[in-house]
Amino acid sequence: MVDIFDAANIEPVYQPIFDLRDGSVVGYEALARGRGGNGLASPEALFAAARAQGRVAELDRACREAALAGAVEGGLGAPFCLFVNADAGALENDLPETPRAGFTLVMEVTERALTERPEPLLRALTELRRMGWGVALDDVGADSRSLALMPVLYPDVIKLDLRLLRDRDPEDVARIVTAVGAEAEKRLATVLAEGIDSEEQLATARAAGATLGQGYLLGEPAPLPAELPSPGRGLRLTSSGGVPENVVPFQRVTNWRRPATGTDALAERAAALLSAQASELGSTGLLLAAVPGDDRLPAAQLARYARLAEQIGFVGVLGGGAADLAEGLRGGPLPAGDPLRGTWTEVALGPGYGACFVARRDDDGNWRFATSYDHETVVECAVVLMARMPSLAAVA
Repeated sequence: MVDIFDAANIEPVYQPIFDLRDGSVVGYEALARGRGGNGLASPEALFAAARAQGRVAELDRACREAALAGAVEGGLGAPFCLFVNADAGALENDLPETPRAGFTLVMEVTERALTERPEPLLRALTELRRMGWGVALDDVGADSRSLALMPVLYPDVIKLDLRLLRDRDPEDVARIVTAVGAEAEKRLATVLAEGIDSEEQLATARAAGATLGQGYLLGEPAPLPAELPSPGRGLRLTSSGGVPENVVPFQRVTNWRRPATGTDALAERAAALLSAQASELGSTGLLLAAVPGDDRLPAAQLARYARLAEQIGFVGVLGGGAADLAEGLRGGPLPAGDPLRGTWTEVALGPGYGACFVARRDDDGNWRFATSYDHETVVECAVVLMARMPSLAAVA
């Protein structure tokens, strides 16, 4: 029997990625096929077999190893780039080595991977960036939450999947394209349209502002050509992202925003104004919160989080036992000694909107609180909280 978890039994194929401005090839996406005629040639069959055995991470690792080895053997070098896909579980304890071939490596992840395993994925991506990798957010268009989570991942490349957009309402498509374009401009990220299978989709990709594209119209997955094409301009990475170290949102915001002082009711009212705006974002909205301690949340605050969980794409709460008290809330406790303990933070994020509320209780029992709408500050605080969210397996 062929061992599908051995990289030697994985056949990598490479789909070219084109610069839509001049038609040159800038790189390839590595895809996997099974060898040996055992009925597992397609990636769907391979991963179905791995899921049945609980060994997806092993197969994912084997596919990456085969892809990198095949690229080196095929003579891929600078300024080409190579996109590889990742399972969050596979990255958790086993980061891939970086070959010394000179091509730019980009790791593709999905919003689902971030929501399922936020802490290990963000940690792994931070380390990969230190090793020179870029990050691509894949399957944008599949789930509206990806629009809220785009800033948290700091993607170098945003992959807009035209096949997934085909069945959406025109209003949804317009919202997705607008959000992707705004985030790309803000971050100097690159928009890549995938699923270009027709001239009409090629026109759509260009209209959506994509500068890179891939799909069956442009080139099918295949072994690397014996003679590589003349390369176009290289992919530029944004050189940003990662989990900020030792950042406490209260200090980050109040370093330049003078806090106000008020009662519990006033502080809750200020935080509620932020989340009321977030509720208008629908499935594209995100709210992350960290509360001061382990005591049960006040009823009004818990009810507000519970309502938001029904209205927006993702609500995560750290501390206060919130994850056990209301359906739909994600979260868990803050460890003893965590620098966030003793402070109250709420971050709302979505296309075109971002705000961060921070508070700390004074010795007299009142709160000192402030709100920032600065995009960089808001995203930085969101990453701090997201990196502390437990994985779905830990919540279940």
